[in-house]
Amino acid sequence: MWMKLYSLCSSSKGNCTYIGDGKQGILVDAGIGIRNYTNSLALAGIDPRGVQAIFVTHEHSDHISGLRKISERFSLPVYGSRGTLLEILKKDAVGEDTVLYEINKKSAVIGDFEVTAFHTPHDSAESLGFSVTDGKKKVSICTDLGHVTEEVHQHLLGSSFVLLESNYDEKMLFMGKYPYFLKERIASNSGHLSNEACSHQLVRLIESGVEHFLLGHLSEENNMPDLALQHSVSHLTMQGLRISSDYTLDIAPRRNIGKVIELC
Repeated sequence: MWMKLYSLCSSSKGNCTYIGDGKQGILVDAGIGIRNYTNSLALAGIDPRGVQAIFVTHEHSDHISGLRKISERFSLPVYGSRGTLLEILKKDAVGEDTVLYEINKKSAVIGDFEVTAFHTPHDSAESLGFSVTDGKKKVSICTDLGHVTEEVHQHLLGSSFVLLESNYDEKMLFMGKYPYFLKERIASNSGHLSNEACSHQLVRLIESGVEHFLLGHLSEENNMPDLALQHSVSHLTMQGLRISSDYTLDIAPRRNIGKVIELC
């Protein structure tokens, strides 16, 4: 059965991604209410009982707002870095009976899938990105990072599909209504990845052989889907890379209505 990626929601207000084969799989983040969660899975024909575990990138609310209810309702273990798990406990974001697993240098095997974690530079306790493989295809999720480190780049190499952050447009951010300290935080090396920085990383990955991409975690205040897509396509075209020929590129929806990506 083909490996599937289903981004239930992706924005500065909520993030949750299913990776699996339709019968079983895992979640990356649970920043979604449980009612929207079950409804979104139903739209894609995915049984929530097939989800085997939740992997949390970090403890910010747009990534864990639904963690407690989802993990408790379906008795799901939660994986994360030590720093993230400690923060989750402080925030009372999981129930007493929820089993927590630290994931670091050793991969986790969940059913037919192997999940590998890598560190991302973000202003949280200890944020992670994840790569998931079924032995044939590799999917990588990488959001909430102020810049692309060599560790991040190396873990994205060899992916069949990458969901990469394209959080903000620099002009929209610095001309927007946010206070200056927040603008500086977002644009810092431990903040978020801009459209510009994202497009440069796409070039590196395409040149290494990665072909399929989804831009995610777009800010609802400082970005627009068409703007993020246009920026990357324009930059890639300037590098001689043609969409639909050298690569595919789309935007992860803020709220999905059933669109599943199948990795043939």
